[in-house]
Amino acid sequence: MGIVRFAVKATLVGGVVYYSVQQGLWSKSEDSVQLYGRLYNSIAPYLKDNIPKEFVNELPPLPSTTDLSNSVKSSWNKGVIASMKFLSETPTHVTNRVTSISEAMQSYIEQQSVSEKSQ
Repeated sequence: MGIVRFAVKATLVGGVVYYSVQQGLWSKSEDSVQLYGRLYNSIAPYLKDNIPKEFVNELPPLPSTTDLSNSVKSSWNKGVIASMKFLSETPTHVTNRVTSISEAMQSYIEQQSVSEKSQ
């Protein structure tokens, strides 16, 4: 029974991944924005018509494609900036770690030499 359950789950996940690749989710950012626009245009009318008005008023509106595009670009840029900052600071991090390891090794060697002399 465990194998069947795994096969069903793997098939569903594989299908979702395949469909998302075919729709352009994992390609260029322009394709992803177009996909979001298609989803927004397909889903928004159903949400407005089939959900009680009290509930709809409590929900925030779906973000527009331009808002989503700007958010994705901003997140991407922040990620690139953080990565470049880390890479530029790598020599400092490595130097600090080597220094701390060197100090720890010297301390250990001194402790060993003191314990050997006391014996």
